[in-house]
Amino acid sequence: MDALSEVLRLARFNAGVTLDATARDPWCVSVAASPSIARAHLVIDGQCQLKLSGAEPITLNSGEFAFIPRGDAHLIGSSLDADATSLSALVKSPIAGELVPIRLGSEGAATRWIALSSSCERHLAEPLIAALPRVMRVDLHNAPALYWLIDALGLTLSSSSAPPIGASAERSRLAELVIIEAIARYIGWLPPGGKGWLAALNDRYVGRALALVHGRPSEAWTVQKLGRQVGLSRSALAEHFGEVMGEPIFGFLTNWRLTMAAEFLLTTSRPIDAIAHEAGYESAGAFSAAFKRMFGKPPSTWRKRRRARA
Repeated sequence: MDALSEVLRLARFNAGVTLDATARDPWCVSVAASPSIARAHLVIDGQCQLKLSGAEPITLNSGEFAFIPRGDAHLIGSSLDADATSLSALVKSPIAGELVPIRLGSEGAATRWIALSSSCERHLAEPLIAALPRVMRVDLHNAPALYWLIDALGLTLSSSSAPPIGASAERSRLAELVIIEAIARYIGWLPPGGKGWLAALNDRYVGRALALVHGRPSEAWTVQKLGRQVGLSRSALAEHFGEVMGEPIFGFLTNWRLTMAAEFLLTTSRPIDAIAHEAGYESAGAFSAAFKRMFGKPPSTWRKRRRARA
């Protein structure tokens, strides 16, 4: 598998359709900040603007998709100066599996847009989330997932019809496909010669190394072992990895092992000593100090607080 797929899998990425709306000028919708929920907007017909706090507005045309990975507060509408309606006030629970279409605005030109939301284990998805811009805009024309989602939303429930079987689950899977397709297109369109995690996914050697590390996190990776797997010497991989990623490969391995250790603390009952050893630390004390530097609290506190919150 590739590194993007592995990160999404490990982070338990999921998504859904929040709103299917037809809006007529003038209209404006406000979306509150949601650090744990990423927001996305897909314009099916027409045109609208989107503006994050402290940023310039961008225009979204038919077939364009905007992803707000860190859940920043924003406005979307035909006129951002119009009285804004809260997104939460527009969302309605599905009836018998069917998402109820929403209409708002006045008598002007119509825009149909779909609001999506997604969530994941943020500490596991941090390589991706940190690398994406505040707003990721992508043209999704000719993307099969786009048309599948539109078709799924076009199914309506008549008075004589049975509830559509699996409709809600289907929308969720299609929403996930749309977001993944958008991220993949964004990465694929990045200019060559870039730096960082996204640019590394397009690199023959570093992309393969990332896929191995993310896909088999509990393996005792060394730079030499990774080099053999991707077809480079230890020194060549270390040099090339640093050039592309902007950080030493050993530092990346250490951070990812600590990230996976944080996940093991939440999802297993293994002793902290065992998790420390798996993360490459000879003593629980050294592991605890490194873990606290990265996550702001020692492993025992992380495990107790996160489990209590869950």
